[in-house]
Amino acid sequence: MTYYLACRPDEFWWGGAVAHGMDMPLGDTSDYELNGTINRTDNQYNALFVSSCGRYIYAENGCIFRMEAGGQITLSEVKGEVDISEGHGTLKGAYRAAAARHFAAGRAVPEEMILAPQYSTWVEMLRHVCAEKLGAYAEGIVQGGMAPGILIVDDGWMRDYGDWRFDAEKFPDPAHTLARLRGLGFKTVLWVCPFVNTTVPDFAKLAESGALVRERTGGIAMRRWWNGTSALLDMSSPAAAEWLGAQLDALRALGADGFKFDAGDASYYDSDDLTFGQVTPNMQSKLWAQFAARYEYAELRACVGLGGVPIMQRLADKNSCWEGRKGILALIPNMLQAGLAGYPYCCPDMVGGGQEADFADGRVHDEELMVRSCQCSALMTSIQFSYAVWQRSGKRAQDIVRACVRLRGEYKEYLRSLLKQCEKTHDPLMRGMEYEFPHQGLARVSDQFMLGERLLVAPVLYKGMERRGVALPAGCRWKYIPTGAVYDGGQTVQVEAPLDVLPYFERLG
Repeated sequence: MTYYLACRPDEFWWGGAVAHGMDMPLGDTSDYELNGTINRTDNQYNALFVSSCGRYIYAENGCIFRMEAGGQITLSEVKGEVDISEGHGTLKGAYRAAAARHFAAGRAVPEEMILAPQYSTWVEMLRHVCAEKLGAYAEGIVQGGMAPGILIVDDGWMRDYGDWRFDAEKFPDPAHTLARLRGLGFKTVLWVCPFVNTTVPDFAKLAESGALVRERTGGIAMRRWWNGTSALLDMSSPAAAEWLGAQLDALRALGADGFKFDAGDASYYDSDDLTFGQVTPNMQSKLWAQFAARYEYAELRACVGLGGVPIMQRLADKNSCWEGRKGILALIPNMLQAGLAGYPYCCPDMVGGGQEADFADGRVHDEELMVRSCQCSALMTSIQFSYAVWQRSGKRAQDIVRACVRLRGEYKEYLRSLLKQCEKTHDPLMRGMEYEFPHQGLARVSDQFMLGERLLVAPVLYKGMERRGVALPAGCRWKYIPTGAVYDGGQTVQVEAPLDVLPYFERLG
């Protein structure tokens, strides 16, 4: 079935694919198409589109969304429930109305995932993680003056893809290792994925029980991914969920607190796959996410149609660079897009980026980029480190990074209050200017954001810049926290922002 709407001349739209944040907002001059029938982006997708004029579109099972120059909006290939609603006044009104109708009510994510920093072993160790390196990394965090938090043990800790037991050579006493991390103040999260290698001892059992995806010819589907070619768990099969649950429960019994559920992308499945539940690729991705939601401490990078569910999401790996759709410029637009697509709990990837190719050669990294990336994340929904800036950078960079962590700590109670609010309204913690200050001409401002209703954050995003303009909304006054200067709203001000300064304002009245 196909639906048609007209975009108004003064109307802007957000939503759909988190990875398309830099394309937002869409307006009556946009030429844009998103085929969400199979999510082929590397991040979350939800067929929720919200408008600055108080309208929303929700397609339960995805659709092809098209915005043509001239203002025509077309929804095609629509299956399942479609809800097109208007009369909600503002962007916030539209989002809240959609959330109230289509998102499940419930608790927020565990507050440690927001209030405390997250750390990942990925950049420092890639797949060569072991007990000795892991312990040294954790101790280095604490000794380096950084607050402990969530520690993600990334790819490489296990025996094989699909054999979710600790590698005995790398981790001779995993229970002791996990207890050691807990003693240092960390919650430990282990990396897992839905891929299963043929070398796994349980492979034949999984195939026989119907736990693996099969191709239309009946053979086990072998799919190419970034770590080789493997079979895939069929998450619509009770046998797959039971087997994986038993594997992860054993790890929890050892002392693991949760899991980083990587992959799960709809793009790894085909429409004609043979599965237990006869499900679509998008549904496989959704089922992977629903399985992850069983665990209190869990993180997802790929997800379809799970808006509002209290689970930590993450932006796809970013490059260690200033420009482009994978650089620092993408962080704010994609984080704002995540919130408006129904994923209010989201991590902006690792400080300084997390792409393997950027860190595999041991080269010295741009300290200015590391600092500005850290400042950018400092007052976002969450902050995650991997590259050990507190050890491997110069003293000035180290001091600035520690200051960012302390700054976040100063706002713990405020962040806690935003989590409580999110439980009730699903409001994103991190919001665009249009969300909080509608109809002031700020819809296209994508290089600054609001943390809740009180803090306006405007990080420096360009190399060598030490001064930047900030659009201050009308209707209130604004205090520039680095200097204490107070400005009237309704104007763009220029503020000094040397390397050790994160430009941000507090709303007065």
